[in-house]
Amino acid sequence: MRVLAWDLECTSLSGMIGRILCCSFKEVVHGHKTPVYTFRGDDKKFRNPKDIIDDSKLAAAIRDELEKFNMVVAHNGKLFDRKFLNARLLKCGERPLKPIFFTDTMWIVRSHLRISSKLMNVQQFLGLPDEKTPISWDNWMRAGAFDKAAMDEVVHHCEMDVRVLEAAYWKLLPHMREVRKA
Repeated sequence: MRVLAWDLECTSLSGMIGRILCCSFKEVVHGHKTPVYTFRGDDKKFRNPKDIIDDSKLAAAIRDELEKFNMVVAHNGKLFDRKFLNARLLKCGERPLKPIFFTDTMWIVRSHLRISSKLMNVQQFLGLPDEKTPISWDNWMRAGAFDKAAMDEVVHHCEMDVRVLEAAYWKLLPHMREVRKA
């Protein structure tokens, strides 16, 4: 079974006014280190040079990448990442993400543990080796304009989130009761 950890970074929490900046991925393989890779909105293959707000190629590429795997893992992915991605796909006339086995580590924490479900707090509580990184609000806005330095910072942040997510997944896996398609 192929499992993929993923995380979106966007310009807003609303798919109506926000767009995808990047998405990081990491295949989850027990006992093996796998590389993190990222699809960036400022990459020429995903960017519409005539319209900065057009994230249609990026959204479709993310959907297609997720569908290569049997199960995907996200943190707050059911409430945010999946819904935001589907909103952006709908906006550009693309089909939504197919139903896929979906594990959300935030919901494992909320359902089975009495600790904060924020990924940073889970990381600290579990003493995970990688750490989430802070980003200033100004740099979020600069990344929205595809400022290279700000985008690099957002991508680094997203990649660290996926590393933390994978480590949290392995620690939380014994608490998972079921896996459903979403």
